[in-house]
Amino acid sequence: MTAGYIAGVVIASVALGQTGASPDRIIGLLTLPEVFGNGACDRYSPRDVTLYAAPNGGRAGTIRVVTPWTYHAAGGCEGLDVGVQNLAGTQMRPLPFEEYDYESPALIVLERKERWFRVRLEAGSAWVHASERDEFHTLEALLTEGLAHLTGAWDGRLWDRRDAPARKGMLPPEQYGPSVRVVRSSTVEGGLWLFIEMLSHSGCDGGDEPRVVDRGWVPAHAASGLPTVWFSSRGC
Repeated sequence: MTAGYIAGVVIASVALGQTGASPDRIIGLLTLPEVFGNGACDRYSPRDVTLYAAPNGGRAGTIRVVTPWTYHAAGGCEGLDVGVQNLAGTQMRPLPFEEYDYESPALIVLERKERWFRVRLEAGSAWVHASERDEFHTLEALLTEGLAHLTGAWDGRLWDRRDAPARKGMLPPEQYGPSVRVVRSSTVEGGLWLFIEMLSHSGCDGGDEPRVVDRGWVPAHAASGLPTVWFSSRGC
């Protein structure tokens, strides 16, 4: 998963799984051009986004641009700072995010009810009502459309069939975070499963075309709620 620092962009982020918070499962990422813009150095007018305690419920805070972009005469930019302000307006906290594309941050979505999205905060979560500009990227789409890899949350097991006993996956030699290809997905009893092909090496390494060394089903989330498979938002 991506780090919380985007080159030239200062947006405080909480690493997934390191907050000691809830075991909620990530179901996707929600773009928020109102506060992030449409990519690095985008010239836009930031707008506050309200957080709610529940869909159609009371206000819980505000997502706000603390410091806008500083544009350089020679090109480039830096310094975008986005945070979460409490109702009293007395405290600003970091806003957790993940990139869905190169230098393109998005909110971490834990639950969806039509155009309402429950998103991760530094402590707990709150709801956002998505505008027409906001775009929701499902976890399945993010994993199947880009380069993917197994995370430290994966327990090393594969299922040839979801109704069969698990077995130990055949790991490529000396490879951390093995590269995989997500072939398809399936939802079983409310849980997302992924059929993956485990690759001999990353296609970014050059040389020979990656070989499939093993294949099978894995649950998309560990018991902790963390994803077992993640994607590279910046490609190679």
